[in-house]
Amino acid sequence: MQRNEHRSLSGYAFETSAPGRICLFGEHQDYLGLPVIAAALDLRVTVRALPLDTMQCVVHLPDIGEERVLSFSAENPYQHGRDYLPAAINILLRQGVHWPCGYDVLVRSTIPINSGASSSSALQVAWCAFLLTAAGDPRANDPTEIARLAYESEVVEFGAPGGMMDHFASALGGVIWLDTTPPFSFQRLLPNIGEFLLVDSGIPKDTNGVLRQRRESLESLGFNFAEWKKAGFPPVDNHTRRYHGDALELFEGSVANAHLTNAARQLLAHPPVNQSLLGQLLTKHHYNLSKLIKVSHPRIDEYLDEGLRLGALGGKINGSGCGGSFFFLAPGVAEELRQHFVRTHHLRAWIVRPSPGVQVAPLTENFSIQKEIAL
Repeated sequence: MQRNEHRSLSGYAFETSAPGRICLFGEHQDYLGLPVIAAALDLRVTVRALPLDTMQCVVHLPDIGEERVLSFSAENPYQHGRDYLPAAINILLRQGVHWPCGYDVLVRSTIPINSGASSSSALQVAWCAFLLTAAGDPRANDPTEIARLAYESEVVEFGAPGGMMDHFASALGGVIWLDTTPPFSFQRLLPNIGEFLLVDSGIPKDTNGVLRQRRESLESLGFNFAEWKKAGFPPVDNHTRRYHGDALELFEGSVANAHLTNAARQLLAHPPVNQSLLGQLLTKHHYNLSKLIKVSHPRIDEYLDEGLRLGALGGKINGSGCGGSFFFLAPGVAEELRQHFVRTHHLRAWIVRPSPGVQVAPLTENFSIQKEIAL
């Protein structure tokens, strides 16, 4: 994590930022206790903060047309079941954290919203980095601690069904293999794995609804995936005979995706990366998500087939599924693909590469929130 290490930024003007992510391997795996592989993107949420002489935190969110006034001195009531910004303040207040002053805050993002690129979790990571830095809390120097606070305030506080992948992927940055079951561990993989095209399908998705439904279905199988992982992923033939119909497909899809994640980890651990093989693994992963775990969408399947015909090496849906975004591994053809989806299907698309994780830096003295909002 990059930051000014020479003095605390508490009480000063500063900014934090965190990247979105694509899940290369592991949708619907982290909450089962299985590892995932994610890549942070060079699309980011930025939180810029100016100190105030009150104990209020005034948050401007012009990208979504909202403004919040939050308290640093008492717990904040929640306005809805996904009120993540005050949740992080409330958790820190319960821990005894204090701030020396309030802040005027501007939030901007280049990450597509509600599209599977983890815009919400990236915001929460950048927000938690802001809160810890503003309080002079030493955890602001540790991206894993920032990720834990972001997860606690976005998921645990509201009893939501998601896992930790998004928060750790955003906070740590680059390309990582991540195992969030105790003892927590991660491995940095090769960051220069190629150029990707991220496409917003324009199909609305219900992230928490999809996560909750699939999680309940997978947990109802009664199979301890975390113990299976700990045992070294032994054959599961005896267990397969217990399931039928949709349950069998869910089980087989989850087992196959766990093996694909292991294969990808080995592939991405040592240079040079075989991009053709990586593309094949991504496409196999999508097949399992679409046909067995059933979290794709017919139009997204068609878009992915188009991209492969146009030269992409592989691709898959991104995030919880049933809508949102998808991506291609597309070295050398990313711009051609981008133009195709923009012109032919009128979809939004971005050429993206792996990016650093959460960052903290001082702001220039002449920064003006009102001028930035006016822009």
